[in-house]
This record gives sequence, C-alpha cells and structure tokens, in this order.
Amino acid sequence: WYQRRVREAVVSTQSTGTFLVQVLLNLLGGSVMGMYGDLKAFAEGTTAHGVKYIFWPTVHGNFKIVRVLFLIVWLVAAGYSLFVIYNGASSYVGKPTGTKFQVIANDIEHEKPAAIQFPTVSVCNHNVVTKSYFAANEGLKELWLQLEQWDPDTAEALDFTNMTGVGKYKDWTYEKIVAEGGPGNWTFLQCEQFINLCEEIIPQPDFYTREVSITGNCFRINPNGKLYGKGGNYGSMQLMFFADLNEYSEMSRREPMVGYTVVFHDSESYSSTIPSGYWMSPGSIYKVDLNLQHEYREGPPAGQCDPTRVNNTYGRYEENSCIAQCRDDALMEQCGCVHISPPLPGNQPDKAYRSCSLEEWAKCGLRAYKKWVQDYSNVNKISADCNCPSTCEEINYKAQLSSSTLSKFYAEEKAARLPPGYNSTQDVLENLLIIDILFTSMQVSEIREIVTYGWGNFLGDVGGVLGLFLGASMFTILEMLEFVVLGVWKGICGLPKKPPGHVPLNDGL
Repeated sequence: WYQRRVREAVVSTQSTGTFLVQVLLNLLGGSVMGMYGDLKAFAEGTTAHGVKYIFWPTVHGNFKIVRVLFLIVWLVAAGYSLFVIYNGASSYVGKPTGTKFQVIANDIEHEKPAAIQFPTVSVCNHNVVTKSYFAANEGLKELWLQLEQWDPDTAEALDFTNMTGVGKYKDWTYEKIVAEGGPGNWTFLQCEQFINLCEEIIPQPDFYTREVSITGNCFRINPNGKLYGKGGNYGSMQLMFFADLNEYSEMSRREPMVGYTVVFHDSESYSSTIPSGYWMSPGSIYKVDLNLQHEYREGPPAGQCDPTRVNNTYGRYEENSCIAQCRDDALMEQCGCVHISPPLPGNQPDKAYRSCSLEEWAKCGLRAYKKWVQDYSNVNKISADCNCPSTCEEINYKAQLSSSTLSKFYAEEKAARLPPGYNSTQDVLENLLIIDILFTSMQVSEIREIVTYGWGNFLGDVGGVLGLFLGASMFTILEMLEFVVLGVWKGICGLPKKPPGHVPLNDGL
C-alpha cells in the first residue's frame, strides 16, 4: 500500500522528483529486511569489536538480554565517543596556543657562543633645541613656544606673511631645527669596550650616527649591530655623555627631569618607535645588565601575527613602528607632509614623505596630528584606524638597571678636562653621565608561541576514544564508508534481491 500511494503521488512530478522517490523506495520501501541483513553481515565482518554480538549469538548461546545489553553499552560508548570527537574538533578549529620558554645557544652543538651581539643604544638628550640656537635665530623661540602649546587654534592664528616676525621661518621645518639645534656631537665624550675605544673596533659609519625624531637629535651607537662582546665585565661597553645644562633652553628647563632617555634595541629598529626607554640623570653612573631575548609568534590560522610584514619606514616591522607609519600616512593624506620624516622612507616608495614646514604644521599638521592622537587613544572607539597585528618575530634586549652617584674624587679628576664654560667639580657632578653595559650571560632566551592542540593531538584523541570504547580503527572507518556508499548505490540502482537468502552488497557490481 505504501509503495502504491507514493507511486500515485509522483505520477505528475518531474523526472528528478520521480528519480529521488524511486531511490527512497529502493532504500526503504520493502527493503527493511534486506537492510537488516546487510547490517548483520557488516557486524559479523567488521574490525570493530563488540558490534557483532548485537546481531549474533555469543559463544555461550543466543540470549536476547545479552544482545540488548551489548546494544546499550555500544550506544553509550558511541555517544561518548562522538562527544569527545566533537570537543576535539572544536579545539582543533579554535587553534589554542600556549607559550614555551627555553634557553638556547647560537651554534648547532649547543655550546656557549663565542660572542654575543651588542644592541644599538639610542641616547636622547631631553634638551631638544639648545639655548644658543634660539639666541642665534631671533624670534624663533617665541614661534617655537607657541607651537609647543599644541593648540591648533593658536597655531592657525599665526601670521606667516609678516617676514620681519615669524614669517621668516615659515619654510623652516621641525626636522631642520632639531637636527641643527640639538646638542652637539662633542657631548658624546667616549665609548669604550673593556680597554679599547669603540671607534677603533667599529670605525665610522659603524660607530655612531644621529637620529632625528620627535624625541630630539639622538645618538645612535652601534647602528649596524657590528659590535660583539663577551659576557661579564670582560665584554662590557662604557658610554660617557655630557648633558651641557648651561645650554638647556627655557622649554627644557620647565620639564621636571633633566638628562637622557636611553633605549636598548635591535639594530633594525629605531628608538622613536620604542616606548620602553629608561630615564637617566647626569651626575650618576648606571650599570645595565642585558639579556638577549627572541620572541616568535604563530601566524594564521592559529595566531594573529602577519608573516608578510617584515619591515616598514621605521625599520623592522613591529606594532609600534606600524602605528608610527599609520600616523605618518594620516598626516600625508590630510596635509601632504609629516612632523618628522621616517628614517627609511624608501621602504614605502609610493609615498614621498617630507617634513612639514612650520607654516604647514601650524595651518594643517598640528590639528591633524592632534585629531589622530585623540582618535587612536580613544579606548571606546569600536574600530581602529591602524591595522597593526603583532610581529611574528621580535628581538628584545631586556635590561636591569642599578645606579650610583658619581664619586666626588672622580669628579675632581675630570674637572680639569671640562669643555669651555665649565670648570668645577660641581659641573662634573651635574652634567656627566656614565653608562656601563654588559651581558650577564652568553645564553639567549627564546619565547615561542606554539599550537597546544594541533592535528596530531586531534588524531590521538579520536583514535584513543574509538579504540578504547568501540574497538575501532582506521580500517573500521573505511569499512563503514564502504558499507554506506555501496548501500546507497544498491538502493539507487535497485539491485534485485535473491530470495530467500541475502544478497551481499557487492553482488552484481
């Protein structure tokens, strides 16, 4: 009756519908006993243990209660196995990651390296523009003071058409003023590694350069990373600077700190993008214990870093350098210039970065810069304007600092060799800064972000639960696929049954 009703219902349907109904009839209509026979045959021959006792007698006889118990146990085990497989698949898709810390050596034999690379040391005097530079350029100090108020309305009101006033500086740039008006090269007194002068070990241009940034005209020592040394005092490097407090401008004297900001970083990075600098006061000697550390992060799909980003206009790609370039791009789009040109503009050849003139900065740059800072620092903003994922590889020099005031006796010795304008022990104690830099260990620390649940973990969980609870293996999965595929094929093709016996699945194929 069931087959007749279905056939009558599809008389007027299209050929596709008729075909699907015919398949359903072959699979279900009148084929229940055939399907049951197929299941019995599959249970008897499968490699999964326990399944055959649901259909076939045990060695002790044909007890229905035993077969029912086997069915219940098998269903519970199958359900739990599916639950474990589902959780494992969810974990694998989610790609959870963890952190692995280890200490490594630089050579393949895992011995201590013969030498370790010293960082690039950026030293920035807090006196961005000297008092004598302002004195030599009449009216520049007043203009600078107004721009340093960071008030766009005040800046836009400046009259640059008055060539006897601020107008004569309208084409000057912030970059030019910082480069020319910053502390002179002579304030970098000495660099020594153990008993040798650094300039004898790494002559120019590898000894030091100057880096102009918003922070000032900084000294960039060991800029190409060519200085190597041993661990401990035998490989230490000593730097000596003179703060020249007599040249501190009126703006610098208003700040609560005098001295320097010092940054230890990789030679492919620049201090203007590194917020983790150390403030160091003149009149002190600082001991800096360094440890070289490499960090590696996972790329997609497990991690968030972008392996395609290697460098940008601020050197090695890092989150902070990406943010700095994002800021510059926003200024270029709105004003056609930036505050300070990036150190490596060639890494972005499609944009001609240049420093804004003071007039451009007053009329456009300052407001655009302040607006960008407000937008970026707004924690309630839903979407960030800068797409700056984490870097996949990062090199850090971790520093531990200790300090002491300079000895009065040491200052008395140095007082006889002071530059013009300074002649007392007190001048030494107020201006001289000494930095001793050394590696406490020759080993390199490594931190890796690793996938804690990968393909191997997933296969292990699946194989373990199937083997323990169902006695199944990879071949069992293949047998099930064969059973399903051939069963469907048998239903579609409507293969004849051979009464009264059962027809194997591969009969007639």
